[in-house]
Amino acid sequence: MAQKRIGSLAKKEGRVGDRLPYLAHADDVTLALKDGMLMQVILLDGFPFETADTDELNYRQAVRDTMLRSVGNARIALYHHIVRRRTAVDLNSSFEDPFARWLDQRWRRRVSEKRLYVNDLFLTLLFKPSIGKVGVLDRLGDHARKIGRDAHLSRERDIRVLDGVRESLLASLKPYGPRTLGRYDGPGGRCSEPLEFLSLLLNGELNPVVEPQGPAAHHLPYKRLSFGVEAMEMKGAGMPEFGAILSLKEYPATATPGMLDGLLRLPIDMVVTESFAFVDRQIAQERIDLSLRRLRAADDDTISLKRGLMAAKDDAASGAAAFGEHHMSVLVRAETIAALDNAAASVQAAVADIGAIAVREQLNLEPAFWAQFPGNTDYIARRALISSGAAAGLCSLHGFPIGSAEGNHWGQAITVFETTSATPYFFNFHQGDLGNFLVIGPSGSGKTVVLNFLTAQAQKLAPRTIFFDKDRGAEIFLRAIGGVYEVLRHGSPTGFNPLQLADSGGTRAFLRALIAQLARGNAGPLSADELAVIAEAVDANFDQPAELRRLRYFRELLGGVRRPEAGDLAQRMARWCAGGEFAWMFDNAADRLSADARVLGFDMTELLDAPDLRTPAMMYLFRRIEERLDGSPTLIVIDEGWKALDDEIFGARLKDWLKTIRKRNGVVGFCTQSARDALDSRIASAIREQTAAQIFMPNPRASEEDYGAGFGLTAHELDIVRSLPEESRCFLIKAGTDSVVARLDLSGEPEMLRVLSGREQTVRALDQLRARVGDAPSKWLPILLGQERAPKAAATAPPKTARSAR
Repeated sequence: MAQKRIGSLAKKEGRVGDRLPYLAHADDVTLALKDGMLMQVILLDGFPFETADTDELNYRQAVRDTMLRSVGNARIALYHHIVRRRTAVDLNSSFEDPFARWLDQRWRRRVSEKRLYVNDLFLTLLFKPSIGKVGVLDRLGDHARKIGRDAHLSRERDIRVLDGVRESLLASLKPYGPRTLGRYDGPGGRCSEPLEFLSLLLNGELNPVVEPQGPAAHHLPYKRLSFGVEAMEMKGAGMPEFGAILSLKEYPATATPGMLDGLLRLPIDMVVTESFAFVDRQIAQERIDLSLRRLRAADDDTISLKRGLMAAKDDAASGAAAFGEHHMSVLVRAETIAALDNAAASVQAAVADIGAIAVREQLNLEPAFWAQFPGNTDYIARRALISSGAAAGLCSLHGFPIGSAEGNHWGQAITVFETTSATPYFFNFHQGDLGNFLVIGPSGSGKTVVLNFLTAQAQKLAPRTIFFDKDRGAEIFLRAIGGVYEVLRHGSPTGFNPLQLADSGGTRAFLRALIAQLARGNAGPLSADELAVIAEAVDANFDQPAELRRLRYFRELLGGVRRPEAGDLAQRMARWCAGGEFAWMFDNAADRLSADARVLGFDMTELLDAPDLRTPAMMYLFRRIEERLDGSPTLIVIDEGWKALDDEIFGARLKDWLKTIRKRNGVVGFCTQSARDALDSRIASAIREQTAAQIFMPNPRASEEDYGAGFGLTAHELDIVRSLPEESRCFLIKAGTDSVVARLDLSGEPEMLRVLSGREQTVRALDQLRARVGDAPSKWLPILLGQERAPKAAATAPPKTARSAR
């Protein structure tokens, strides 16, 4: 079947390079073409249109229209290419912890099974020579040296003009993430990004291209192309591919932004090509007049068409629009003819949705293929005169953010998510060196799973991880990765003894502040004399042996030689010492907090509503954390932190961390179920301004005041947050200029969900298991996950770990 569709023209194959006009680099970013034209290529990230408002998209189209009119030079032509290709996504990482490694393997397997695509956007500038044809002059050789020198000077002037046009476009396209392609040094020698782009169009693969010695056109092909009536075959070292081309025959009646966005979501390998060659104003007017005369001669009474042509004539005369010859084609690729036919039908349907008509090329297939290449204008068979406004609508330069896989502040991306448009998104905490992140979502929205998953994926970097938990939501996960987890219960000894911390100036200052906080209670600020007494007692504490450095003995140092009085420091400290109601907090024989553990978790639930206990406990924990901030990667996670924000000490410390922890290579992750509580806190401005990544879970009750005015979501982004179903497992990510809807789909992974979700029933089961088999994850984790579901191989089951947890 394939041979029948393709074979009729297979014998007419010629040298591929003969059909391409490319010679060599004229400079680092400019290619010279055979006919004397010059070419430069810009790679774009694309504007994140999915979450943008309609007003924003209309504004962007108007800006593109203005940009095109500012070029408006008949010696300039623009090509726009969208190369949609399937991509293999794999963040191959190493993990110290067996469970985190197992989770990563399962997640990578799930991602690899998805059909994910990336859209590469290119904008090519072509400039026609001003004097003569360089290609002809080159062939004249020694007989035209003077003419050749003049042509060389002329080309240098042309390059300067082209550079100026490119710089102007780069400035206008800044929101689209533009970058000029050029030469670079690769392992195999001097390489060329513009030639890599052309090789991608020709061979369908993105590979390094070493700059050749001879004509570039003959260096590019490495696949054999055979053209038939309505299909073509591309043969390389692997399995052959088939291709078909659809060309735009009839244009939509109106130009709206994002007319071709439907194509960007199709699960198809394709190349969308558009060209727009400017024509002089007079020529445009003559072409429009000719169309009007033909309309009258045909006695066509189509009023709207006449009005449209008259308006176009006025725009051309006044300069309100630039005009150019436009063509558009879509090359679809597939592994079988049947799949190719389905892909072509899908493209035709997507084009029909915008009120246009695309036809599948048959006898014109081969010319349509070569017409994709910038500068091959002679191969263009279907072209139409359109305005710059229409071109700005067709060429929206819309794209999907994909994040950054490598080269981030902490190196490799934390994880990769699937977006709702079947593209990958490489998630990072950081933008530059700022890495704080925020997760907002109501109870039941899935934020605990997302937060624990991100913490698990971050373990590839082996960061020191400190997790302030609520309702023990992260306990199973933290214990599973070998972490130390402390549940701070009212009345239960904590094992905290701040008086036994190592002596230093910082420790003494901390103890003076802590003792003052304990002694103050609700009595208000201490006097200068009382603060002096505390300072003397702190100094004396470090002269004592370790066993005497305890609050019950420290209280005696506060009394000194003074006569006891009602309400003095010693009496105020009584409730924190032996026999007192809060002695369990700090009056412990030894300091047992495992601050050296890489992963630490604290459940603060019972203390959050008790300010007398919450504040000193946080002061102590913050001090222990500060001791460990040594410049190595550190991740501090605060789950359900909305209550803790009420605490003056906590709020001040978090505000300081959000602003300064980047200098110590740390990241703070803050999670809350209420956007309003975060905005009403003392540190609202720091939360808004010092978070590099924000994740918004589905919330049908999200208000414009909180999410829009408070956190800067656009109206469309707010609609997305409101309309996402909870069961969709989707959420909105805003990171830098990226705004994307991502998905964490763990359906069919009950073992993962059991560990990451932190449900109360599962936590109770964990308590029972630990009481029976001990704290080692290697003992209780396989049982918790279900022995009958625990695979035997290390690649699919959580391997044993030598770590234990308290």
